[in-house]
Amino acid sequence: MSTAISRMQFLRGDYSGRNNPIRPPWAIAENIFTELCEACGDCSDKCPTHIIHQGRGNFPVIDFKSGECLFCGECVDICKPGALKKFDDQMPWSVTASINSKTCLAYNKVECRSCYDPCEARAIKMTPRIGGVSTPVLDSTTCTGCGACFAVCPAQAVSMNTKPLEV
Repeated sequence: MSTAISRMQFLRGDYSGRNNPIRPPWAIAENIFTELCEACGDCSDKCPTHIIHQGRGNFPVIDFKSGECLFCGECVDICKPGALKKFDDQMPWSVTASINSKTCLAYNKVECRSCYDPCEARAIKMTPRIGGVSTPVLDSTTCTGCGACFAVCPAQAVSMNTKPLEV
């Protein structure tokens, strides 16, 4: 099976595409994205939550430390070269959150609901424990990848992960 990779992936030695940076929502496949994107910065200027930053090669990347994605589509609307394209019935991206139970405060018997409260998709459920602290359980099928849970975690137990798209 041959997989198309971008020049940037080749130079980084990331032949599988596992270490792709998180691009703005509705970004096309990485190998085509890096060819089309002009690294103009328009999408980062237009983002209302200011989570799109210039990354390696000045290509846009998402930084969830700055906030969450509202999926407003402003970045797609401003993208002239077409590196961001919104299609009907298409998910904005293949990003999901995950919770590290070893560093999560709730799993370490400290009451915390920091990730649960801002999750509008209700992908995080707090599982009650008899005589203990409720622990967060993330449903990756419901998670939109907005990142609302990321920056608010006091233990940095939440990570945002992207799955390489099949080309």
